[in-house]
Amino acid sequence: MRHANQRVRHFFLFLFAVDAACRRVAANGGAAVAPASAVQEKATHQIDAGFRSADAAYEAFDVANAGVIGTAATAFGRTDAAHFCNLGLRQPAWPTLRQAATGDAVAQDLMLLAEKLAGDTAQLPQRINIGPDRVIDMLHATLAQRFLGAGTPVFSTANLQAYLAEAASAIGLYRAGHVARGNHGIAACCDAYLQVYATAGDAIWPSVRGMIYAECAGLRLNDADYIGY
Repeated sequence: MRHANQRVRHFFLFLFAVDAACRRVAANGGAAVAPASAVQEKATHQIDAGFRSADAAYEAFDVANAGVIGTAATAFGRTDAAHFCNLGLRQPAWPTLRQAATGDAVAQDLMLLAEKLAGDTAQLPQRINIGPDRVIDMLHATLAQRFLGAGTPVFSTANLQAYLAEAASAIGLYRAGHVARGNHGIAACCDAYLQVYATAGDAIWPSVRGMIYAECAGLRLNDADYIGY
């Protein structure tokens, strides 16, 4: 559940950082880079690495066992450094923006934040990283282009509710396919994602709103450009 929850938060904070960096550079007479054009559908930055061991002390992921959900990720012999965001910063738009941000400490801070969020990871069983987590990777790619291209604040109640609803639908379909094949371990992991999408929205909204507001206050940006109510 923690991973799915953090994925929502990283996604919206990443969109904010990219959007704000593009706006800042353009406002100062630099390169006019559309935020959606600066984002690509796969990670370009990576913090940490996965783990592989054939040592019998480590667990194998049992796709049929629903109890696998109770095993810590680091107990498995095959884990990936799974991206929270799994979005990247596109060539040549991002280097163009970085060049235009030379001498602008605010723009540079925003770009560093975007790069950190793009690379941030957590250890996850490999079978989950290439399973339900991949479903959310693809959703992030779709929603990033939609939200960044809409011309409205990237973090809003409408966008958060759209994320939660579409993530629940996508994971629900994926889960159903695995239940039909007897993969109850995969289904149990899907249930953890679904619980976040069903129950965590009321906590995610003030948390992410507060983080974006604090960034805007610290960098003297107009928070209304990025937070919609």
